[in-house]
Amino acid sequence: MTPRELLTDCAKLALTALFALISGWVFSQFRLPVPYMLGSLIGVWVLGALIKPAQPWLGVPRWFHVPVILGLGVIVGGAIGPGFLGSIREWWFTTLVVVVATVIATTVGFLVLWKGRRRPWLQALLGAIPGGQAEIAMISRDYVEKDYAVVLSHLVRVTFIFLSTPLILAVVEGGEAVEQSYAVQRDLPGLLDLPPRKIIEFVGMALGSFALARLIRMPMPHLLGPMLVSLVLNALGWVETVRLNEFVLLAQVTIGGQIGARLSRVPFREVISYLIDGLLVSIVTLSIYTGFALAVAGLLGMRLLDAYIGFVPGGLYEVTVLSVLFGLDVAFVAFHNTLRVVLIYVGLPIVLARTTMSRQQ
Repeated sequence: MTPRELLTDCAKLALTALFALISGWVFSQFRLPVPYMLGSLIGVWVLGALIKPAQPWLGVPRWFHVPVILGLGVIVGGAIGPGFLGSIREWWFTTLVVVVATVIATTVGFLVLWKGRRRPWLQALLGAIPGGQAEIAMISRDYVEKDYAVVLSHLVRVTFIFLSTPLILAVVEGGEAVEQSYAVQRDLPGLLDLPPRKIIEFVGMALGSFALARLIRMPMPHLLGPMLVSLVLNALGWVETVRLNEFVLLAQVTIGGQIGARLSRVPFREVISYLIDGLLVSIVTLSIYTGFALAVAGLLGMRLLDAYIGFVPGGLYEVTVLSVLFGLDVAFVAFHNTLRVVLIYVGLPIVLARTTMSRQQ
């Protein structure tokens, strides 16, 4: 990366952060749920769409986004780790439910796009897959002519679930739940509250696990590597990972700002047809996973929001941050969302390999 490219990336990051923080502060004044995450997404999206000259200067560069995800992986692994081996035995039933729900949601969403909307079958499949939007977007560039249609389908799904989940929490559990989320954020330890050893431990797990994950070619090494290493070390009692107040805020602004920046560049009039595709798939997918969540919550006597956020494909990073902020069962949410994404990455290469073979014949 040249110095000029670095300066350009920093300028984009600064403007995105400015829009995100201002919007997040405004949302917090109205005591809206997850103000800095919702505010970042909506603020960057709306301001970017209204201020056209700003659009090329909005975005979160990958060199900044990846370290944030590394840290988030460490935090999630730390939340899962304590008591993980004992808890995993309790999740065998919900694991089966996630597998069944994922297969059904993918199949129904695919049929809606392929048969109902008359899209090419591979475009329909990639657009209907419930998860891994960033990675699916990269894959689509090599296999689908209109890769932006796939990206839009995933963006609509993530945004739809991302925006609706905090509002559902407020409706289901009332204003006290929203206030609790503010208290959770406020009571998290700050950077200055930790001894240097804890900070070095946090950074070491993030960077070391990422290097190890890349070395062994682990899928999604920037998330799964830190998550698994942190999980194991916390499960063994060798470390005790804390959730940093500043880092949780940074994760909200980064994730929300990145999605908002991408949405601000979508030319609505040109791609309204594909936005409808995304909305249809979102409704179908959300309905199926919500149905399974309601059934599981009623059958097992679980908190509805734990089951709902644990099942719905709102983006692995996004729902993880939501579960941290709302004081939900982070271990349950992270485990089941990771399982869904892993299922996708186990099955998708087989489909793509068959596609490549058929092209060569």
